[in-house]
Amino acid sequence: MLLYTEKRRRRQILRCTLCGQEITEGEEYWACNGSRICRACLPDFARQELSCCHEIRGKEAAL
Repeated sequence: MLLYTEKRRRRQILRCTLCGQEITEGEEYWACNGSRICRACLPDFARQELSCCHEIRGKEAAL
């Protein structure tokens, strides 16, 4: 009789790139440009990613 040993799969923790909190099973997150972003950090991440598109009404960059 052969004995089979099953290696326990080590659970990898998935963390938000911005806040470092764990992203748990079933929780939604966004993966963009190598970052993993939790729901709470999404607005900050979007502001950072879109900062090059930022304009102020009346002070727009000349085309």
